[in-house]
Amino acid sequence: MSYTPRDSTARDSARSVIQARFRASVDSDVSGLAAQHCFERQLLTPDGIPAAQLCIGSHEAVTYLIWQSFAPVWEGVVYIYDGFRTEQNRYLHAKLHLTLALAAAGDEATPGVKAALMAAERALHTLWLAWAGHQATTTDALARAVTEFGDL
Repeated sequence: MSYTPRDSTARDSARSVIQARFRASVDSDVSGLAAQHCFERQLLTPDGIPAAQLCIGSHEAVTYLIWQSFAPVWEGVVYIYDGFRTEQNRYLHAKLHLTLALAAAGDEATPGVKAALMAAERALHTLWLAWAGHQATTTDALARAVTEFGDL
């Protein structure tokens, strides 16, 4: 059995819908929580500024860093029935860790910040695979987006 152009068009359309909803559905502002952690730990930047000050309002910049190189990859997306809560928690935890690392480094791209960014990007990719699979599984109209057996 092989895909016809019509099947491919339906799949691409379903994938487009899933991709368009991804960021708004999974990303949350963790800057307030990051500021609280910085305050509780009394973290200071290398310049002696309370790191908590850098966390407030950092959501857009941190989100941009994580998402700037994100490209949804459909290879590896399979039907997922259990949801994606674990992957979303891991992503948000990685985003929080990146926010804390950036604030403590005074917004400098230190090796620790680079490592935290890479971890957040990996967590985002893992979240994408689970989220897209769950969307395709639980929404009949989007089920065409996943082809577990490739383009047969």
